[in-house]
Amino acid sequence: MTEERKLLVGFDLCNDFTQISCYSKKSFEPESICYTDDETKYMIPTVLGVRKDTKEWLFGEDAIGKGKAGQAIVIDQLITRIIRKEDFYVMDVKIPPEAILEKFFRKCLSLLKRYYPNEMVAKLVVTIPQLDITLINMIYKAMEALSLEKDRVSIQSHTQSAVQFAMSQSRDLWMNDVGIFDFEEEGLHFYQIKINRKHVPMAITVEEKDLSETLSFDLLEDLDDKESLSYIFENLAKSVLYKQLVTTLYMTGKGFEGNWADEVFKHLCVGRRVFKGQNLYTKGACYYARTLAGEGKTENFVYLTEEMVRSSLSIVLYRDAKESEYTLVEAGTLWYEANCEVSLIPDEKDEIVIRTKNFLNYEIHEHEISLAGLEKRPPKMTRLDLRLEFSDPYTCSVVVKDRGFGDYYPSTNQILEQTITLAY
Repeated sequence: MTEERKLLVGFDLCNDFTQISCYSKKSFEPESICYTDDETKYMIPTVLGVRKDTKEWLFGEDAIGKGKAGQAIVIDQLITRIIRKEDFYVMDVKIPPEAILEKFFRKCLSLLKRYYPNEMVAKLVVTIPQLDITLINMIYKAMEALSLEKDRVSIQSHTQSAVQFAMSQSRDLWMNDVGIFDFEEEGLHFYQIKINRKHVPMAITVEEKDLSETLSFDLLEDLDDKESLSYIFENLAKSVLYKQLVTTLYMTGKGFEGNWADEVFKHLCVGRRVFKGQNLYTKGACYYARTLAGEGKTENFVYLTEEMVRSSLSIVLYRDAKESEYTLVEAGTLWYEANCEVSLIPDEKDEIVIRTKNFLNYEIHEHEISLAGLEKRPPKMTRLDLRLEFSDPYTCSVVVKDRGFGDYYPSTNQILEQTITLAY
């Protein structure tokens, strides 16, 4: 049977555990891919191992078990080490970070064959706790080694995945704002997803509050008195929710394992819905894979999380004696995916005007890129390459390069650069 690209996959890659979900065409929901036949085993330790006797690569609990038995060399802390640009050595052999990631992805994605033996990946979204450009580049390189090119792979942060999950639920769950309590090793964090309905399309923003100084993971492990722990959490929750119109709360993170906070959840249910689970991010990534595939009904939103460019960028053109705009970057684009390049032929103009428009407050600014330093030529006899490169969501470098004009005017290879700072 010919394999078809049908699978829509969410892949939550963390330093301690990894989770995979796949969109079901039967239930029309993301479903967790389990590590074993036990349907509760969907948390895969982010660990690789190499057997000392056969040199076979292992992963997850198998790698940990063989390592404890002295039968394998264990490689852990993969994500932290890649971000720190540390080298990996196995039996005195240096292995590039993208090769380490490729082996881990290959092992994890092989689990899909147990569920869908005759289908291939159509879209795969990898979600990571925070966007880090070093890790992002390594993920893309690893995926390319698996023949998964960028047209099938996307990367987003946990915040983006949380928003995708929340806004993919029934409308009654986001009639007002949505709150997420995330309790991981970094401590307790609260994210409030705000829906601005005054905009068309609606604007989605996220406000984060770091509560880890009051409720840390160390406190969870050290404090034997669970009643005191639940008292601290309830006070924090009521504080951040005070006078906030929050329809739904999601509780995620291994800090919420067990039942120590169950009574607090019951109290928070007054006037709102409360859900607890560990697969929010992988399912949010899976929903986004569905969106990228053009499947399912999607609401008209513009997502403006902290990783997104909040302003649209356009170039001002003149056509038929009228001013018009050509959009270069749309508001709501991931900053590291917002780079673009166009070719221009100026006509009696000594500058290029780039217009920025903030999506939230509608402020418009015009930025002139002077062409005075370029070689003078007759009108319409110069071709310019205009390139936009973002270093973060608010800083854009504009690069203009002289390409000459065919055999008539050779390129001087002159380059002009200017930085545009976008309003928050």
